[in-house]
Amino acid sequence: MTSSRRRTALPALLLLLAAACAIHATGHAAETPRTRVAGVAQAIEDHYFDADRGRTIADGLRAAAADGAFDALAAPQALAHALTTRLKPLDRHFHVRVAQSAETRERRAPRPDMGDGIERVEILPGNIGVLGLRGFADFDFGRSDAPARQAIDAALQRLAQTDAMVVDLRGNRGGSPAMVGYLASAFVAPGADIFNTFHSRAGTQSEAPAQWHPAPRTQLPLYVVIDAGTGSAAESFAYTLQQAGRATIVGETSGGAANPGGPITTREGLDVFVPTGSPVNPFSHGNWEGVGVQPDVPAAPDKALDVALERARKAVPRD
Repeated sequence: MTSSRRRTALPALLLLLAAACAIHATGHAAETPRTRVAGVAQAIEDHYFDADRGRTIADGLRAAAADGAFDALAAPQALAHALTTRLKPLDRHFHVRVAQSAETRERRAPRPDMGDGIERVEILPGNIGVLGLRGFADFDFGRSDAPARQAIDAALQRLAQTDAMVVDLRGNRGGSPAMVGYLASAFVAPGADIFNTFHSRAGTQSEAPAQWHPAPRTQLPLYVVIDAGTGSAAESFAYTLQQAGRATIVGETSGGAANPGGPITTREGLDVFVPTGSPVNPFSHGNWEGVGVQPDVPAAPDKALDVALERARKAVPRD
């Protein structure tokens, strides 16, 4: 081989060696938009709560990828955004992100801490109680000293002598079904059949609390304030009490995210949040997915609390 040929062949040889090393290190060749979409599609097919619909959604992604719909999205972040945009109309809980290592996630995460989720506990003129929640905190019914349960019990105790109550859920993105069931049980008769049943591939599970609130106020005039930022578990609380005829919902239509689930990391480097369950209400025999909780009294978000308070004061019996 002449020296000129050696100079021409050497860069190509080095590129081949680099590619071989990369494949050896990762176990597979560099990912493409199509392989990444295939991983997301498989996660949905394997875990979506409705197996048939999950397969249909997955097949739709595969067909779009085969048609080249995602070929220009070589950057994983751009592809994740495009997949989220495509999937969210099919289920409001769908979301795709670029996966991070555990170390990176620990270092960069903003560490959101819901705490007990309670934002406001106040008694206003007219003896109207206001309970504001920014989230539905989780707790274990097996622990009598669970901080979140102690906090909500303390809040309800403080409001125990009010003549009406407003629960403000504007901007509340959701949280734990344990708190949904427990707080709802503070306003209905013990054992009342009002709670959603979640259906999944593994079976069914009721949102009814493992332990009910010990002193429910079943006749208290109750108003729940919502807006477009009210989502998931917060919607479940409002929807449950509305369908049971136990609360008046004030505000604007909520976000419409009914089906809970969790993130699944694909081998191609994306995290996809897959809904693994779907609630069924005993009164409507459906849920609020895609349509949101519809207010009984429509009101602009910045006016909704005032509207609810006005209604609450009018509902209080006058001597």
